Amino acid sequence: MAMVALIAGYFLIIAANPPRTVCDEQLDLFKQSQKSFLLNQGKTQRSMAAQLYELCKSENGPGGCFDLFLNLRKMVEDLERMPKACRQAAGEDALIKQWLLKSMTLMVQLAWGEMGAGGYQAKRRGWLDAADLRLFCRMKNLAVRFYGDEQFHAFRESVMADLPNAKAQSRDQRWMGSIFSIPCD
Repeated sequence: MAMVALIAGYFLIIAANPPRTVCDEQLDLFKQSQKSFLLNQGKTQRSMAAQLYELCKSENGPGGCFDLFLNLRKMVEDLERMPKACRQAAGEDALIKQWLLKSMTLMVQLAWGEMGAGGYQAKRRGWLDAADLRLFCRMKNLAVRFYGDEQFHAFRESVMADLPNAKAQSRDQRWMGSIFSIPCD
């Protein structure tokens, strides 16, 4: 009887605390590395990412977005270093998904402009420079790796449909006028 209780207890402990995988450890390392940027700094204080995101959105210029883009580059570097076997786990992490997709959406909106006005080149890049576009491409590549082509295409189409004055343009015009169309090769 005691042996049965010990075996049952062992299985209950294992079921309650499943063994950690390499990917669990990789995600923990990522979160530790990004702790000061992505995670809330107390119960009442928002994360630095949220604060920098709002600053970038309101300032809408290189100076207002510099710190956000700098921290996003570090986040992307950390995600790119993650082993291929852990891509699915990284993609499923709510924090990673939130900031990867939210940041890409912001960059598309910044490049598009508030009115969607201007010529082809103005809508395509806005004030974003080559380094910013490279950051966007790196995030885009990560999103495709994490979520697959189909989910990324659905995300892309929803972002393009929500751009200012997008309804007045065809899908091809929205595509050519957004930074989604820049070659990332």
